[in-house]
Amino acid sequence: MNARRPLALAAIAVGIYGMARAAAVDDVATLAAWWPGIYDSSEQLVLAGPDEEGRRAEGSELRVRTLVSRVALPWLGDDVLYAEEFLHDEPENLRRQVLLRLEPRAGGGVRVRQYTLRNPARFRHLHRSPRLLASLQVDDLETDPGCDLVLRREVTQFVGGTEGNGCRDDAPREARYIDYRLLVGRDLYWYRRRLVRVADNAVIDEVAGYTWFQLYEARLFACRVRWSDSGRREDVRDVYAADLHDQGGRARFRSPDGRELEIELHANDWPFASGRDALILILDEAGRNEPLATAWAPADADEIALAAGRLAVRCAAVVPRRRSADA
Repeated sequence: MNARRPLALAAIAVGIYGMARAAAVDDVATLAAWWPGIYDSSEQLVLAGPDEEGRRAEGSELRVRTLVSRVALPWLGDDVLYAEEFLHDEPENLRRQVLLRLEPRAGGGVRVRQYTLRNPARFRHLHRSPRLLASLQVDDLETDPGCDLVLRREVTQFVGGTEGNGCRDDAPREARYIDYRLLVGRDLYWYRRRLVRVADNAVIDEVAGYTWFQLYEARLFACRVRWSDSGRREDVRDVYAADLHDQGGRARFRSPDGRELEIELHANDWPFASGRDALILILDEAGRNEPLATAWAPADADEIALAAGRLAVRCAAVVPRRRSADA
């Protein structure tokens, strides 16, 4: 019996790994199906650093269009996307071109390797030209593993970004890195790019982009879940973080006491709030008919929070609405 036990444990471990691998492969297929599309975004400069000074003022806004298409490049990978980005009124002035290779990640989720083009002008509108695709070679591409994106599926969206400080954008006088956050869902595309100083992790500049909706403007919120084992303030610690939009964005997580919980954020998409100008934060538990907790705030609020026993949730707008002095 003792001799068989290590074999049984090894078989269980292999089985668990196999299930995780299968889930990651399914996530790749889902992301490859959801991501392609045309996204009209509002991009706002949240913090202006030395690179932006004199060119854009803090709070300034640009309309950006992003096109994401699936392309056939078997020598690069089974699931490859091509993205072009340009200002809304300058479609021929591409400011970004990148190939995205999606692959299952060993620890779960999807790893996105980004490939830039050494001669981007030559491969303009690559997704529309079989001739250009056929001519593309590995020597035409550049990539930095430190800029890989790691995305995890959370219900109907994928969220994540770069990890650590390996995506470098060093300046002559200081070491810097890019912290890039991304949310992709069905008809959703959000991003936040921070340029950070390596020495002290100070944010030098920050840009946030979020999808424009036809009937309303959705906003992106950074939400943080905190927990206290004792219930005392001095024992509070962060246990989960997610970026949610306020038109039904949601994320699931497991609390330290083992419960499957979900947070939702709603504004004027909420069907039961007709006539109410409010921002709504909901905490749900799997299997319950009623929410664990609900919080309300004015629709234009930049923050909303709720508490439920040892757990607290706080969401803050990535791009705050700056109210005028007489508001």
